[in-house]
Amino acid sequence: MEKKRVLVIGGGIAGVTSALELAKNGREIFLVEREPSIGGHAASFCCKATDVCNKCSVCLVPERMKEVGIHPQISLLTTSEVREINGEAGDFRVKIVRKTRFVDPDRCTACGICSEVCPVESPKAISLPYPGVVPPAFVVDKDRCLRLQGQECTICQDKCPTQAIDFDQGPQEIDLDVEATIVANGFDVFDAREKAPLGYGKYPNVLTGLDMEERLLKDGAILLPSNGRPPQDVAFIQCVGSRDEHIGNGYCSKICCKYAMRFSRLLQYQNPEVKVTVFYMDLQNAGKGFGDFYEQCKENIRFVQGIPVEISQVSPDQLAVRYEDLSQGKTVEESHDLVVLSVGITPRKDARNLAGILGVNLGDFGFFDGLTQIENTSTNREGIFLAGCCQGPRDIPESIAHGTLAALRAVRTLT
Repeated sequence: MEKKRVLVIGGGIAGVTSALELAKNGREIFLVEREPSIGGHAASFCCKATDVCNKCSVCLVPERMKEVGIHPQISLLTTSEVREINGEAGDFRVKIVRKTRFVDPDRCTACGICSEVCPVESPKAISLPYPGVVPPAFVVDKDRCLRLQGQECTICQDKCPTQAIDFDQGPQEIDLDVEATIVANGFDVFDAREKAPLGYGKYPNVLTGLDMEERLLKDGAILLPSNGRPPQDVAFIQCVGSRDEHIGNGYCSKICCKYAMRFSRLLQYQNPEVKVTVFYMDLQNAGKGFGDFYEQCKENIRFVQGIPVEISQVSPDQLAVRYEDLSQGKTVEESHDLVVLSVGITPRKDARNLAGILGVNLGDFGFFDGLTQIENTSTNREGIFLAGCCQGPRDIPESIAHGTLAALRAVRTLT
């Protein structure tokens, strides 16, 4: 039987899951990812286990990425974007532009010689983005590479034993015929700089949750940017960029409450003496086991109902957090040495452009619009389905479930 072909747009955990599910059902998959590697945001997340698993599901991501990378029925098209899609369900004609990445992932063995000989001081102009990256190929930083800045430098190209580096490589146009499409292009993280009174980008000891992820993944611990010491008093501020009608984000990002609690437990596991306060509007209690998890967290974590409106720096290592304490009905100011902003999930900036290319609708807040409230994978265009956070905020387990459901819906249209 001839294999039916499906296009998956986006290589985050939802897109990866959809691709694997479709491949297991005998389909030929073209997985298009605009970045040089797959995995999306979840690939930069750290495990939040303490002495027990805290069920963040981060451990599922690298396992699925590796499986996609070696699956014979899945073709990875990284640094690629869909530019046109015509036709109808069962007969879509797709035009894809594959941008140059200067390193051929089919030839690169990730030996690291190129990075070793790169004359650019740390960070190097060519490097492996992170351990376990898929495809396992080095990536050129165009803003740091001397050759791409107009200088005569070919050291990495000359030393590459497999001739994987090609600075003369240009973009490539790819035409595909597919029978169904799954959109899984993910999300953007709210830019905390838009909330200037909270001091992100101004005070070194104000971080976002994503900053925490990257630091913990890289270093295994959180240290104060101001002095390199472990924090002693940490404040998490919820709903930064979510549930805010003033900026048009009137929805809840759903993941932030449990996310902050997992981080809090991890910080206290690494340093039992650290004090943690979570400032919240009200707690999002969706998800299995949230109530029990919250009760456990209350034993060692202070929860304050009241969102801070301003952060100021009172010394190089101390921040003053001003908030309205709803339980007391008054404005309070207190000191912390580290503040973590729980930034929300927002639609990708290119969502409207992609929706126009695909001929599908967006919802009120700019996420892709699912037709039903039950499973939200179908779009207004037959044969095009949605998976993961492109349709609305989801955590990793929910994104995996949604990606599986979208794949099964696509399979039904191909039978």
